[in-house]
Amino acid sequence: MTNRIELDVDDAYAAQVPSTELLALLEDVLAAESVEAAAQLTIRITGDELLQELNHTHRGIDAPTDVLSFPAEDDDFPPGEDGESESYLGDIAISVPAVHRNAQLTGTPPDRELRHLVTHGVLHLLGYDHDSDEDEARMRAREVVLLGDWVNAIWDAPPTH
Repeated sequence: MTNRIELDVDDAYAAQVPSTELLALLEDVLAAESVEAAAQLTIRITGDELLQELNHTHRGIDAPTDVLSFPAEDDDFPPGEDGESESYLGDIAISVPAVHRNAQLTGTPPDRELRHLVTHGVLHLLGYDHDSDEDEARMRAREVVLLGDWVNAIWDAPPTH
């Protein structure tokens, strides 16, 4: 059984999003994180307006951001532990305009920035965070393993949001 990944790309950004490559990346990240092959998640790739709305509603910040992750219920973790054959990991939203802003600020090509945000979002669904220096170091190290040393340039850049 394979993972069920729903990649929902707004029409306005479809030409900028390599859907097949992102789906392959998602499968690779889930496999590297030892997530059971029946995992489910949804990624919405959209614009700033929705990210600002979600950021305001869920975090109290009335500004757009680059990526937001909404993990499924905590009692579903680790995925598949409860014996169910399917496990919903959660939802991720990514802003394409923010991808381009981040890429410009960090000197990273937009396609790499998108790959980073997808990976970053999935890691959040799997329990990674960057609320403390220790957590940030753990998440950063995992992203380097999954994507390569180039993600250090993103982590070392000034905050983009």
